[in-house]
Amino acid sequence: MVGLTHKLMFTMLCVATAVMAAEPPHDRLLDQRFAELKQAPDESRAREIEQAIWKLWMKSGSAEIDKLMQQALEARRWGDYDKALGLLDRMIEMDPQYAEAWNQRATIHFLRDEYEPALADVARTLQLEPRHFGAMAGRGVIRLHQGKTALAIQSIKAAMDYHPFLKERTLVPAQFLAPSAEPR
Repeated sequence: MVGLTHKLMFTMLCVATAVMAAEPPHDRLLDQRFAELKQAPDESRAREIEQAIWKLWMKSGSAEIDKLMQQALEARRWGDYDKALGLLDRMIEMDPQYAEAWNQRATIHFLRDEYEPALADVARTLQLEPRHFGAMAGRGVIRLHQGKTALAIQSIKAAMDYHPFLKERTLVPAQFLAPSAEPR
């Protein structure tokens, strides 16, 4: 019986270690930043944490994809949306699990007034990173542009569950914000 107990304990330890190993340090750090963001005492601290989260989201795990992302962001800054879109398409081909490539492509579609493709890319972003407050807020802004106010408010409020000091919260009339969702 003792041998069986030790084998069971060893098996449980191996399973626990494998589960812990399956979650990369990047993911643990992201979880930590989200917990900090939810508890941010003020807007200034929330912005610092938000920037740390964006830096983590921008890291794909591939130097080549990260370089392409920087090129895509530069192309977007210069208004070269075709080039940015091509680079983002390439990144998605290389790593379809990289959520930020989908989110950035949604942004390009939005900037080109291509709302349905933008919404499709937002949906994929949120499948890969369900806490992506930027994608949720972006969906809210798209819905406002489409005249779908109730859906816009819903999206922005969902984003505020993760980021209580979200900039886009100003787009939601105060009467629609639950007291618990308002920043402290």
